[in-house]
Amino acid sequence: MPALSPAALRRRARDVRLFIFDIDGVLTDGLLYHIVDSAGTLIEFKGVNTQDSIALSWLPRLGLVTGCISGRDSEGMSRRLRMLHVAYVYQGRLDKRAVFDEICRKARLAPRQALYIGDDLPDIPVLSACGLAAAPANARSEVKAAAHWVTRSAGGSGAVREAAELVLRAQGLWPKVLALYDRTTDKP
Repeated sequence: MPALSPAALRRRARDVRLFIFDIDGVLTDGLLYHIVDSAGTLIEFKGVNTQDSIALSWLPRLGLVTGCISGRDSEGMSRRLRMLHVAYVYQGRLDKRAVFDEICRKARLAPRQALYIGDDLPDIPVLSACGLAAAPANARSEVKAAAHWVTRSAGGSGAVREAAELVLRAQGLWPKVLALYDRTTDKP
């Protein structure tokens, strides 16, 4: 898919009402850390960039619906996503296009109103179906070719934040984000 011009990218970003992302390689850097606890249970760790997290928290606060579709299942990630008020959390699912269609139905939004950001081959069917297809800088070459836009940031290093800012700025919502942190009105 050819990359969009900056003006076409902003037009598509203005239409986004549903912000969906993959987890491993997009919200995280894709590395998985494993330890075994004293009971012999395998524990998995993933790191999430705090700037990506805060951006995800802004989206529902400003009226956008958020969701994720991941091929892996992680209880720790489920809890983190609940903290960020992600409305639709689907893990352990490689049938990402079917899940994407289900999320759109549940949210009562058209696929063209969705941004999806993915980094690997299972994400391509969703990238082909959504209104704004994004890939992080470190995505597979086939995924980048399927995307309308490739972020400057890698997955786990600000790609989600970059996509969220694109949408919020295109929709004129960035001043509302800044107002969340405006301290000029606070009294000492």
